[in-house]
Amino acid sequence: MKLAVLGSGSWGSALAIHFGRNGSEVFQWCREKDVAEVINRERENPVFLKGFRYPETVVATDSVKEAVSGADVVFSVIPAQFTPSFWEEHKGLIASRPLICASKGIEVKTLKTLSQRFEEIFGSLENYYVLSGPTFAKEIASGLPAAAVVANQSSERALEMVKTLNTPSFRLYASSDVLGVELGGALKNVIAIATGISDGMGLGNNARAALITRGLHEIKRLGKALGAREETFYGLSGVGDLVLTCTGDLSRNRQFGLLVARGEDFDGKQVVEGVHTVKAVVNLAEKLFLEMPISHAVYKIIYEKRNPDEVMRELLSRPVKEETL
Repeated sequence: MKLAVLGSGSWGSALAIHFGRNGSEVFQWCREKDVAEVINRERENPVFLKGFRYPETVVATDSVKEAVSGADVVFSVIPAQFTPSFWEEHKGLIASRPLICASKGIEVKTLKTLSQRFEEIFGSLENYYVLSGPTFAKEIASGLPAAAVVANQSSERALEMVKTLNTPSFRLYASSDVLGVELGGALKNVIAIATGISDGMGLGNNARAALITRGLHEIKRLGKALGAREETFYGLSGVGDLVLTCTGDLSRNRQFGLLVARGEDFDGKQVVEGVHTVKAVVNLAEKLFLEMPISHAVYKIIYEKRNPDEVMRELLSRPVKEETL
């Protein structure tokens, strides 16, 4: 099987390494020509995934056409805010092939998910799949066991794709809830920033558990309002990804929250996807008249430059109410 991986970040590189190690012929597209040259020469991506050796079955290229030509499946692993414009630019090359989106986020300028944008660009979701779940890139690249979900509008197509891509160390499950799977992956990054801020402030394990639990409630609330199925958020792409990203030290969104809590200036630094997603979440919540207090708290700290201590006190002093699930 020939696979194309579009993207040279840590997650794209981990997928290329994993599937290459498991016998597929993989062509990885890199935006930067020098990154592709280093991967081919040194069998490593020292910029985005240092210390992990590429198998000989993987070839890096800066040509989208070379990467995609003849591919049985295309993985799209480009930062979410740039994904729709990339698809539009290369529509002719990828339109006829199954595409698995492994990016997590909501487009801020349109407030639409990547599946919604894909349908606008290509006119159908038949060839669109989404991959999401509790998966750190470094652990996948190391060959450690993991599980994730592959979703397509058709449960039959999703199951066929799972059978095609499943490996002993990377167990995949099928779903037909495309929207729910991608929203779980996108929204958990916001809650991970919140738990990072809480941990950085020294608020303890009890506060972290409360944020994760109530954060899941917020994710479910917005997801249901947008048309996703509630049960999806209790699975791997929901609570599974949420717990991992909120507690694991390899989580970039959690690490970003720790940085914010320390009062470090993050302007000009590499911004994690949750920073973009929280802006979309707050705008969607206001549009749909939804209460999303944790997401609003993160927004206030990042975009309104509010003091984390003050915002957390406001969050904890909200009026008491009956717990709803």
